[in-house]
Amino acid sequence: MRLICPHCAKQLSVADEKIPVGQRFRLNCPQCSQSFAVDPNAPQITDATADSLPSSPPEKLEDNTFYPPGAKIAFLCLQHPAWQRALIDVLGERGHYLVSVSDAVEALRKLETAPYELIFVEQSPHNLRVLQRIHGWPGLRRRGVNVVLLGTEAPSLHPDASLRNGVNWYLHLEDHSDAAHLVQTIITGYEETYKTWRLVSKNIENSHS
Repeated sequence: MRLICPHCAKQLSVADEKIPVGQRFRLNCPQCSQSFAVDPNAPQITDATADSLPSSPPEKLEDNTFYPPGAKIAFLCLQHPAWQRALIDVLGERGHYLVSVSDAVEALRKLETAPYELIFVEQSPHNLRVLQRIHGWPGLRRRGVNVVLLGTEAPSLHPDASLRNGVNWYLHLEDHSDAAHLVQTIITGYEETYKTWRLVSKNIENSHS
């Protein structure tokens, strides 16, 4: 399947066997690291038309967008522009599909639309409802998500700040220039902490299937 990235106009090719039949899905562009929606039922790009296609603005994704099996999906609820840019770059390079919002009302709706494995929330009174929603998730669901709070009350990776706020990790807003290292740390640390839990959870799911 031939595609054009709507962000950078890069021409892409996806093997047909990797495309869900009749379902929209999201794809990460290897050139600009941005994700976009793909409709397999849309008219296909051919060699004759590829060069003449203009770049188009990014498509607004619907809430029922399909993600490929095993997709790594990250959710950002941030108002800090430097952190927002840094995380989009870092997570995009790591192959994550991204859902980014800056409004708490939209965040509350989007939280329920995908199986996120990584969530970043900026600490503010406005975003308190977002944290409360996450805190209210059942135990198995909550433990399956790596939740990161960004604020100014403590240094990055301070364990007391994480415990006090009911999150997995706490990052300081001034540390956006070190985003790549911090993201690596929180992902590795979470995997080490929860790999036993994931094994137990998988065994429970298999016993019920």
